Order: sequence, then C-alpha cells, then structure tokens
Amino acid sequence: MAGPAAAGRNTRRNEATRPMSEPRQNPIERITDAVCDVLAEQGVTALSMRNVAARADATIGLITHHFPNRAAMVKAAVRASWLRDQAVVVWPETADRAAVLRAVKFFLPLDAVRRRQLSVWIGYWALTQHDAGLHEIHDEVYAALRGHHLHWIRALGFPPEEAERLADRLCVSLDGLLLYALLYPGHWTPERQLEAARGMIDDVFARAPRQGQVG
Repeated sequence: MAGPAAAGRNTRRNEATRPMSEPRQNPIERITDAVCDVLAEQGVTALSMRNVAARADATIGLITHHFPNRAAMVKAAVRASWLRDQAVVVWPETADRAAVLRAVKFFLPLDAVRRRQLSVWIGYWALTQHDAGLHEIHDEVYAALRGHHLHWIRALGFPPEEAERLADRLCVSLDGLLLYALLYPGHWTPERQLEAARGMIDDVFARAPRQGQVG
C-alpha cells in the first residue's frame, strides 16, 4: 500500500500530465488551455475556434464572448502560458553557474510534459509570422529571457557591449537546441541536451573577467 509520500508523488504526476483543458471554473482558463491542447496535439492548421470550443467543452458563443477572434484567443493563451512559466522558473540574482543551468533546464524538452509544452511554443512561433500582435508578445518573452541572461552575464564583469553580445548569442544557441531537441528526440537525448546547455553556459563563464569570483 502506498504511503503519503507516494500518494503525493502520484498527485503531482497526475497534475503534470493532466490535459490543460480539463473543466475548470474559469471559462477563460478553459479556453486558453484548450488552445494549447489543440496546438500540441493537432498543430497550427487545426487551431480554429470550432476545435478549441470542442476541446474546452464550450460553445463558440462562449469563446466569442471573451475573445472577438482567433488572434485575441491565441494572444491570451500565449500570455497565460508565459505567466505560468515565469511563476515556476527561478533565475539567479548572481553569477551562479548551477542556478543558471537549473533555470535553463526548465525549458529543455527533457520529458513528455516539457516536449508537449515546447511544441505549443513552436506553434506560437509559427503564428507570429502572420500576426503582428502575437509578434509583440513573442518580443516581450524574448526580451524577458534575454534580460535574465544579461543579468547574470553582467555579474561576471563583462563590459556592457560584450555582455549584450554574449546574451544574444546564448539566446540564439539555446533556441536552436530547443528546436533540434524537439525535432530529433532520438539524437538529442536528455543527457545530450543537458551536456549542450551546460557547455553553452560554461563557455560564458570561461570568458569571464572575474574568474576568481564565479561559481
């Protein structure tokens, strides 16, 4: 018989793998979570109000009551997803190598849950090419992530321009890792993903002017 600790683990596991659009009291959450479910399971081409309504167990009328069109619905889902991630990830306030890796690790598709979430973000990225409003939100997300990296890179003592360049390069490199890890999971195993991410971070630390003050 499973004890309390095992029961707690099972509860957390069930919560992590629960489809986002299971009935909730808040209809906006049901709708935005259903957007994520459709993107993850059926792709961008299936993202219609009809499919989202079916997944959210809602009527199209309920959706249009809250969102006038598909673009508004997707924008709300993008923002909700980002706020959820922001609430979970802990970014370091100092140049702490292990803490930086822990923050980056959160975004890597190391398991089925993170692969699903990343596939949703890939869908968002595709949609931004045709929607200026979505592109604005994507820019906000990129600026926030870049800002977090810039913060710890500056703490290493790099001159401002060099820190900016390194933050840009790291963001581009990590985005490439995320994309290839999602497309080629057989090659990009969790171990290889972590090794690659660690190497990118180590490369920045190795260049640090304050070698004696970093961990």
